[in-house]
Amino acid sequence: MEMHQLEYVLAVAKHNNFTRAAEEIRTSQSSLSQQIGKLENELGISLFMRTTRSVQLTPAGAEFVTHAKRIMAEVAKARLCINEYVSIEKGNLTLGVIAVVGHSNIPKLIVSFQNNFPGIKMTLIEEQCEELLRMLHASKIDVAICQIAKPDPNFQFYPLLNDKMVLVTNHTHPLANRKSVDIKELENEKFILTPPTSGHYMDFQNACQAAGFAPKVIVSCAIVKTMLGLVREDLGVTVLSSHVVAAERDPNIRIIPITPTIHRRTVLAVRNNDDLPPTLKVFLKYTSQWINTQNSVTEQPKVTAMNFNSELQRFRPAL
Repeated sequence: MEMHQLEYVLAVAKHNNFTRAAEEIRTSQSSLSQQIGKLENELGISLFMRTTRSVQLTPAGAEFVTHAKRIMAEVAKARLCINEYVSIEKGNLTLGVIAVVGHSNIPKLIVSFQNNFPGIKMTLIEEQCEELLRMLHASKIDVAICQIAKPDPNFQFYPLLNDKMVLVTNHTHPLANRKSVDIKELENEKFILTPPTSGHYMDFQNACQAAGFAPKVIVSCAIVKTMLGLVREDLGVTVLSSHVVAAERDPNIRIIPITPTIHRRTVLAVRNNDDLPPTLKVFLKYTSQWINTQNSVTEQPKVTAMNFNSELQRFRPAL
């Protein structure tokens, strides 16, 4: 029994006609008849009842067709899976990222993935959150790592990093020695904030509005080092994610917790459909496994695997 013989049987069963079946599979009618006859001789039973006017499946033929369809479907899946592995060996992946991911352990994820899949060429594009989602929607990037997780039917969001905002001031600022500060106490402060298109800006704006005021923004800046430099010179204060300023050892600035807590969530966003590129499927699957590994080696993990395991089971290939 050969694969092309199964294909021939399915074509004849579909059309109940040898001529039309031969045309569909692009072979001669004589070759088609010969191969089906050969298969019937091998099986020791007729699959079709032939007359001068029609071709019909025998009961055995109908049973055979059921199995043949299942076999051909599995063969198609096997070919698709292998094609995905070929794409992985020679594929491309474009990641849109926000600038502050460099202050987290996400670069370790990217490096680890690249080391395990050196055949995939990775391209990083740095933009603010809103622009990244526009690019993702337009298929200009494959995935976005950003800080916006508002419900949106166009995207699926997977949490990567949980954090919170902190206040950063000059060491001479009146609030500099406080153990914490209530957000309402910041109403009259002059702020150096990230651009309005950033998720960080939006989350802080929402927190201020909930407290009954709008922050006074005197400088908009996307570069953390520049923001901290302006705070150091006492131009104003800023708010940043705690992991962003965790490595700062500058004696001229102070880092102060804010109450109530303003949560920061870095997410991985993909288009909300099942027709994802093979390289992206592998990246999502690898990210899930990498997060689990990180959680197992840290006492207080900042990265969470929530949603990843359940959502990514349908992605192939399994690593």
